[in-house]
Formats: sequence, structure tokens, C-alpha cells
Amino acid sequence: MTISIPAQEELEALDEVLKRVAPIMRPRWQEKMSYLLNLTKQARGVKTLNREDVIKAAIFVSHPSPKWHENTAYYRERHGYKAKKDNYYAAPRRVKRWDSTATKPKRPPGEMKVLAFNSSPRKGGNTDVLIDEALRGAQAAGAQTEKYMLHYLNIKYCIGCRKCKEPNFKKICVLKDDMTDFIYQKIFDADIIVIGLPIYTGREPAQLATFFDRLDCMRRFDINKDLKTPTKLIRRGDKTAMVICTWGVITDKVDVYDHIIDRMIVLLNGHRIETVEALSACGFSGMLHGFDDDHKAIILRYPDEMKKAYEAGKALILGK
Repeated sequence: MTISIPAQEELEALDEVLKRVAPIMRPRWQEKMSYLLNLTKQARGVKTLNREDVIKAAIFVSHPSPKWHENTAYYRERHGYKAKKDNYYAAPRRVKRWDSTATKPKRPPGEMKVLAFNSSPRKGGNTDVLIDEALRGAQAAGAQTEKYMLHYLNIKYCIGCRKCKEPNFKKICVLKDDMTDFIYQKIFDADIIVIGLPIYTGREPAQLATFFDRLDCMRRFDINKDLKTPTKLIRRGDKTAMVICTWGVITDKVDVYDHIIDRMIVLLNGHRIETVEALSACGFSGMLHGFDDDHKAIILRYPDEMKKAYEAGKALILGK
């Protein structure tokens, strides 16, 4: 495949992108960028692209990330969200509800159990209140709900002993903590799992990573389905899920961390739990770090955005 020689604007933009990438990554990035830009030229029937096209290609190559969105710098410069409280309150906060794939469950709403896990350590924060609003929607539809803050549970790290993979091992996990005491059983008993997570350093928090590591042993029932335990094998289609993800960057690009949500969905799917609802929420940076002067989650000031969580929670029980 022949790659056309880029015009000056395209060349300068590509050079700008590559300078922001660690040197060890640049050859691979340049290869991917060139390939994607060339496909774009072929699709349009043109020989050159502009700076905006190059930035869009960088977003695809990097996975969406705020650093490739000029809107982030725009809001920081124009609104001064760290410097002035008025600007902090005027800054945008957005919630995007993904296209729902929820269907009406086979069981009556009154028999449905929704189990939520918040991986944020901040009680009453934006992640927490969005989870609560989703649970309120599920309750309105008739379901029973329960929520746990992972940060306040005793969840030990997986030690990689692989005892859970041995057919003759009689427990679900060798570790003694809240996971083995009651969390595993609650997961097996639930119909719907809700996972809430904030983005702090470009990924899910450590609390959630540890939690997902500890779910691996639930697949041991694939090895020995005759285990004498109070738990049961999770079969595909038995459970559905909702993922709620929040982050601080003030930007109109509410999808910049959707690739993190994608990864959470893949992890849940690996445990035969199908995600049918997802929310992306952003705009919580600034002077008060996502709270208002009364130390309440700033998203509470946006009832139209909160309603999306409520409707998604309701759809978990009644279908879309």
C-alpha cells in the first residue's frame, strides 16, 4: 500500500502528536497513524488531510484520552475552573447513557436482586450518588437493592496460588476475608451487578482491580460442578450488569474514557455477566474537586443528568 506524502499541515500535526509520545512508543505509533491516515485518504479520495484529521487519528490510536482533546485546554483557559468559584459552578458536567441493550427479565421485578459495588473511596461523591440514583430507579421498578463500598471491605490481594483451579479443592478461595465470608455468595445470589468506578490516573482504581482479580476463582465451578458448596455455577444469561464511570476532566468529549468502560465490560463478560447499561460521566475537576460548598456531589445540581442514571436503573428491571 502506497502512502501519499502529507501536506505541510498534516506533517506538522503528525510531528506534534509523536513528540507527545514516549520515544520507545513512537515507531509503533507512527506505523499505526500512517496506516489510519492513509485509509482515511483512500476513503475520501484525497491526497492530504488537515490537523483535525490527524488529531482524530491520534485519538483512535491512543484510545480516547483527554490529552488529545483540545477542548480540555479550552475549558481550563477560558473558564479558569481552578481559579474562580463562579467558573467552577458554570463548568459543564455531563452524563452519557450508552444505548441500552436491557430486555425484560424472566423473573418478576419483586424477585430481582441488584447488587452494587462502588470502587470510589468517597462516600457521597459523584460516583456514589449516580449509583444510588440507578438503584433508586431499580427500586421504583420493584427490585431489591444492596450497595457496598469496596474501599471499606476487607478484600485481600489474590496471591496467585491457583488452588481454586484444583478439582479437589473444596473451597472457593484460600483467603479469609469479606470476599469469602459473604461477597461471593451475594454475587451468586444477585440477578444484576452494578459496578461504579472513578478514573483517577487514566484507569480504574486499585480497589476495583483487586476486586476483579478475586473474581477469577468463581470460574472454578467449571472444573468441578459437583462441589458441595452453597454457591452455584454462573451460566451465561443468568446475570446482567451496569457500569458507571466518572472522571474529573472538564470537557465536552464525554466518551474519552469509554475504553476503560469497555475493559470493565469485557471483564464482566469473562464471568458470564452481560453488561446491558453503562454511563459515562465527566466534568468533576476544579476548586472543590467534584463537590459543592456544602460538600455534596456537584452532579446533584444537574437533575437532567441524574435522570439518566435513574432511567438506566429502572431499565435493568423492566427492560428498555
